[in-house]
Amino acid sequence: MQIQEILIIKNGSQNYGISTEDINQISRVPSLMQLPLRPYGTRGLCGLAGSIVSMVDLNLLLDMPEVDLDADQSRLLSLNGVYSSNALLVSEVYNTVDIDENKIEYIEDTDDAVVAIYKYKDVLVQVLSLKILIDKINRVSIDSKEVLNGKVKVVNTKEEDSTRFLIFSMANEKFALNIDFLREIILSDINFTDIVGSPKELLGLITLREELVAVIDLRTYYGFLNNRNDKNRILIASLDGDAIGLLVDEIIDIKSVLNKDIDHMPEEFKKNKISGVIHDEGSLVSFFDKTIIEEIFEKNRSYIDSKDKVEILEIEEEQDSEVIVFKLSSKEYAFDVNNVAEIIDIINSTEVAFTGDYIEGMINIRGQIVPIVSLFNILNIEEKIYDNSKIIICNIDGSKIGFVVDSISDILSIKQNEIIDQEDIFFNHVLHLDNGNRLILFMDIQKIIASKDN
Repeated sequence: MQIQEILIIKNGSQNYGISTEDINQISRVPSLMQLPLRPYGTRGLCGLAGSIVSMVDLNLLLDMPEVDLDADQSRLLSLNGVYSSNALLVSEVYNTVDIDENKIEYIEDTDDAVVAIYKYKDVLVQVLSLKILIDKINRVSIDSKEVLNGKVKVVNTKEEDSTRFLIFSMANEKFALNIDFLREIILSDINFTDIVGSPKELLGLITLREELVAVIDLRTYYGFLNNRNDKNRILIASLDGDAIGLLVDEIIDIKSVLNKDIDHMPEEFKKNKISGVIHDEGSLVSFFDKTIIEEIFEKNRSYIDSKDKVEILEIEEEQDSEVIVFKLSSKEYAFDVNNVAEIIDIINSTEVAFTGDYIEGMINIRGQIVPIVSLFNILNIEEKIYDNSKIIICNIDGSKIGFVVDSISDILSIKQNEIIDQEDIFFNHVLHLDNGNRLILFMDIQKIIASKDN
């Protein structure tokens, strides 16, 4: 064995060394996703350089108290080659040192993780074998990948602000609406009351829970062809207590977008009826927010229901629940929309050992590890995954959890008299819509997770 260079790691009065050939980069400690029944020495999973890796605590492997994740000096070492499915959590990184062969003494004991002693200045550094250390662990089953070795570099991870958008399509192009201006989504199969002399994009008026709402065909407004089909939806946009309906081709998903990926258009370009573009996975999505919404409202002001503001507020007080409706095996269920962070297309997840049947695996979303929980297994429903299936990413007690569903139906505002209490291990309420002709089971996410934690 010949070691050319080591990275020195400090742990209190102890000094350890690891060959830099095994280390790809050094970074600050990212968010940790803890795992139930994890093997000793493994703290959980984390996202690193676009991959899901197992976070291995060096202190635990050396039978010492675990590394403090929140300490300023703590660092995560991503590893090379056969070890690349793991990252090593250490207390403090000190320095990299070229080995002087006259100052290193190799140890022949093949069972000991300490394979050499190196004298550096006035201290002794215990040089460790990653192979012996990691082979002690029943590792989480994540495929390794080859990482080209290079100079050790420091990467600082940083949380960034984001904005939530509803992504939809018109004429095979993607558009986005800032979700702050979205009140609900309804089906387009509805009767309109015509208005004589109205603009060509104005489809007419509809009655939505005692409120008259003007609906415009957003495709006509933007100069697109308006193909009517069962995927069409009406977005109920809200501004200062008023509402207007916007007919679009199809709902794609709800997504949180990093603000750095949002480009606002200069004023002279806003005549094109967009506020800017979103850089989304190599493509551009046109979006509109308050300025464009205000223009749509002003252009159709004479057709917007001019109720007394007090009456509008009273109606809105009754609509105190907003839900997202989805399907599992042709039946409809709902989550509180406040729990929903985003909706993404179905993607393959990484299976993880030592987890229950209800955990399908883990996915990596922008560097954050998200476990995928199977509602099919929890509800004892036969699971069928389709190309157009979706994953609903929910926020639960500060963590994100994903649920695979067949499809997304609607986002609805629900009145109190449409909510019937239900005593069930998973469902708090049943939603009685369309005069009782449409029944939707309202899922309590907290109950679902709690039932599997016990």
